[in-house]
Amino acid sequence: MSTNRLERIDNKVQQVSSKLNWWQIGLITVGVSFLGGLSAIMSKKKQRKLYTEDLKQAPWAPPSWLFGPAWTFNNFFLINALRLILKKDKLENKKQLVYLQAAIWVVYFTFGYVYFKKKSPVLAAIWTKVDSGLALASMILAAKNDKKLSLNYLPLSIWTLFASSIADYQALKNPDKLLGTEPTLS
Repeated sequence: MSTNRLERIDNKVQQVSSKLNWWQIGLITVGVSFLGGLSAIMSKKKQRKLYTEDLKQAPWAPPSWLFGPAWTFNNFFLINALRLILKKDKLENKKQLVYLQAAIWVVYFTFGYVYFKKKSPVLAAIWTKVDSGLALASMILAAKNDKKLSLNYLPLSIWTLFASSIADYQALKNPDKLLGTEPTLS
């Protein structure tokens, strides 16, 4: 693709992203959150059962119903961060921030599959740590250029740091059907 054509595409993306209102980002967030929930390829009832009955949970683990609203909240700020990144014509680390965003979305859209469908608490713990690292890296990288942009990564950073402790507990206290491992701690 020619440089001219890439510049035209980038300009068009900037125009569209700069016109999005908060409520449009909210609608996109609901759609993205819904699609993320589908990645588990199982009903919410079965997901809840796995989380509340089948796996040993950390005593500090939140109720299963909290995950939907928490991820919708996180996704709102992630989508807003992406909007801000795409909107800026001159952003020093734009390319790296877009790559980090893409990686965050890959983790988000595959988590339900490895955790719920494949029943792998070990991979879920790894996915959660990767997500946390990506969010923190994004926040630090964005802070070099734009403090407001960096704050959009704060909810995901806090949530995934907290969720990592829960995921680690599950990985240590539960068998992993996909990897064929027994609990490390009883």
